[in-house]
Amino acid sequence: MKKKKILTPKIIGKIIVAIIIIAAFIIIPLPGVVSRYMLKVYNDGLIYFIAALGLSVMLGMGGQVTYSTAGIMGVGAYITAILSTKYGWNTGLAIIVALIAGAIFSFVVGLALFRLKGSYFSFASIGLTNLLVTIFSNWMEMTEGPDGITRIPKLDVGFMKFTDFNSYFRLLFIIAIICYLFVLRLRKTSYGRALASVRDNEITAASFGVNCYMTKVYSFVIAGVFACLAGGLYAVHAGFISPEPFKYDQSAIYLIMIMLGGVDSTFGAFLGASLLTIIPEKMRWLNEYYKLIYGVGVIILMIFMPMGLMGIIDNFKYKMIGKIKKRKQSNAIETEAN
Repeated sequence: MKKKKILTPKIIGKIIVAIIIIAAFIIIPLPGVVSRYMLKVYNDGLIYFIAALGLSVMLGMGGQVTYSTAGIMGVGAYITAILSTKYGWNTGLAIIVALIAGAIFSFVVGLALFRLKGSYFSFASIGLTNLLVTIFSNWMEMTEGPDGITRIPKLDVGFMKFTDFNSYFRLLFIIAIICYLFVLRLRKTSYGRALASVRDNEITAASFGVNCYMTKVYSFVIAGVFACLAGGLYAVHAGFISPEPFKYDQSAIYLIMIMLGGVDSTFGAFLGASLLTIIPEKMRWLNEYYKLIYGVGVIILMIFMPMGLMGIIDNFKYKMIGKIKKRKQSNAIETEAN
């Protein structure tokens, strides 16, 4: 006889998460559910989440601290904006070219930066971001300098054109889910395990035949592609870009997103991106004090939650599982005694 499939807590949890995701996808962009401004904030949060996912590959899986996320995001944004405004390219095609250019750029830069190790690599990534921002600010013929590029066309993928925040929400939602599943799957591949081994101990990883140098370079390429995708989507969503969103400060915020959500958690990137996008908007009524309170709050959270929000959730989950196992063992012992 065939054994009946039992709905375990893990399966039930996945079903509940799937229902919540589908409900959010359908309900949030409906007219009147949220304001137009908050829908834009949610869209920005999804874009930041995509960029943070790439960083989670480098930091969470590879243990490499980089401050280049915002700068490379700017590469994707400016390539998309320049091709679509100055050369009349289709925006969908412009984003694809930006992804290819971002992958090549990240590979070449990664080959150079990963000659450095530890804090030296991190400092070099800060220099890279500042260099890119300097180019964005001074290459007047292409980037329009500090004034930025305006009138960027809306995203057009041939069979569909996205003209409002509602349609963008569904598009960004789908892209974010695809990127999330990609990173989740990457963790379970041989490359993901190799990257984790490099993070834990490079000498041991090398002794098992892992090319530590190229493994780290490839992680930089993956993070660069995600950043360029986020940058291209940011450009067509906002319709305007300037050097401001791609400065070093924003790269630091992406790092905080990952650390707040959980360094070694893919879902933690979503939690961190959501909190650091929505909370500042909800605190704007504090005027000039909100940045102070926001900063102090982040510091307190990182002191008392070094593993991020997902660390607390995982600890709670393991404790509950432990209690359930002990209860089952005690019940089994009582049954045998009777």
